[in-house]
This record gives sequence, C-alpha cells and structure tokens, in this order.
Amino acid sequence: MTLARRVREDFSLMAILIIPIAIAINFVGGSLALALKLPLYLDSIGTFLVAMLAGPFVGALTGFLSLAFVSATDPTTLPWTVQAAAAGALIGWLARRGLFRRAVGVALAIALVIALSVAGVVLIRMLVFGGFNTTGSSLIAAVMVAAGIPMLPAQIASSFVSELPDKTLSILLALVVIRSMSDRYLIKFSNGHLFTAHSRRARRGRPAAEVTDGVETLRLAPLESPVQYGSYDRWRGTRPTANPATTASTATSAPAATPASAATPARPHEEVRR
Repeated sequence: MTLARRVREDFSLMAILIIPIAIAINFVGGSLALALKLPLYLDSIGTFLVAMLAGPFVGALTGFLSLAFVSATDPTTLPWTVQAAAAGALIGWLARRGLFRRAVGVALAIALVIALSVAGVVLIRMLVFGGFNTTGSSLIAAVMVAAGIPMLPAQIASSFVSELPDKTLSILLALVVIRSMSDRYLIKFSNGHLFTAHSRRARRGRPAAEVTDGVETLRLAPLESPVQYGSYDRWRGTRPTANPATTASTATSAPAATPASAATPARPHEEVRR
C-alpha cells in the first residue's frame, strides 16, 4: 500500500471529526493539571486516543495542532509541537503493530513513548531554552544542578520523573476510553478493528465456532484490514445452520411451478381498465 493511500484511509470522516474533540480533551487536561499544580502535563490524552484509533498521521496532526493553538496565547509552547507530533505518530505506529492488544505490549509501548518524550524534552530544553524553563521538571533539574550534578544527567533524570507518570496515565486513560467504545464505532477507524470485541475473543483462544439449538455462531479471527462502513451486521458472523436432510426433503416435496398459461383466469365481473 502506498503512503498516499494510507494517509487517505487514516483521514476518514470519523477521524477528521474526532480531531477537534481530542484537542479539547488535551486543553482541558493541561489546564486542569496547571490549575491543580500537579506534577503532570495531562495534555496528551486526546492525542493518544486519536493515534490509537486512526493511525500515526492523524495522531501526529492532532498533537501538533493541540499545542499550536495554545501557542497563540503562550508562544513558549510552540517548540513543543514537534515533540507532541512525534509522540502521536509513535503511538499510532505502535497501535498499528498491535502492541496495545496485550499487557506486555502496552508496557513496551509505554516505555518507548517515555524514552521518546524524555529525549525530546532534553533536546528542546537544552537547545531552545538553555536548559531551564518554567515547568516543574525544570525546577527539579535546577535543584539537581545546584547540588553538583552535571547538567545533562540532571535534565534526563528530572524529565524521566515527570514523563513516567504522565505518559503512563495518559496511555491507560486512552485505552480505557477505547475499550468502552462500541464496535460499531471502532470499525469506522483505520485501527479500530484491533480493539473490537471479536478480536479480543480470538486472542483468548476461544473456539472458532459454537452450535447451540441449531444456530452456529462463528468466532472470527482478527481482521487484518478495516471493515467498510455498513458491514457490521455481516461481520458479526451469526447465521442459522442449514440441515441437509431437511433441505433435501423440502426440495423434493415442493410443488412444481405453475405455468403462466395455467394461471387462474380473470373473473367475469372484473373489469380491466386500460
């Protein structure tokens, strides 16, 4: 699949409509953390939610726009748009590889996102702000430098202390929201089929089919590509099982079709109007 086609599939109508909602979630989370003086940012929950559902391109755009809007009133947040876009792209790529389908994969994804975030924070803080800015982790770094710790280790340690709970909580909250969504909405996103109920049942080793009272319920394997909108009822996989003996007897006992010439003639009193 070409890159252009992948981008078009990721930016579906539902993905475009959910981007403003994700930006609002980021803004509310960041404002709440700032108002409560929390040692967290909480401004990536919406970005991670969209990235898991719609892929890396939509996640990167959501992360960039979230901080780009904030930079209109606070220009110091503009350099962080690069880090937000990179984190959204990484989350979308990891979700497409299926890492959020099992606990081990979730733990690995959290570790990778934290490593990327720490590297981005240290680089931006050192190159743009000279090592310190107005965040709480920067204050921790200043205390560590004053205590005699070199600048780079102090920056890495302080960033890790703040990024570990922030990114862990943001990813877990996004997963909780996705797990509470209906399959009818999940399959409208490019990555949504990875989080559907039948996909989770297949990973638990459920049997492929069960027969109860003459009804065969198919348990399908995880989809490898998104299902087109409107195919949910066919995708569920429930259909009655045909009995061969009953079908044969019905076919033999069915009366022959009545020829057109032997059809019942019209009644005399009925008038045919032209």
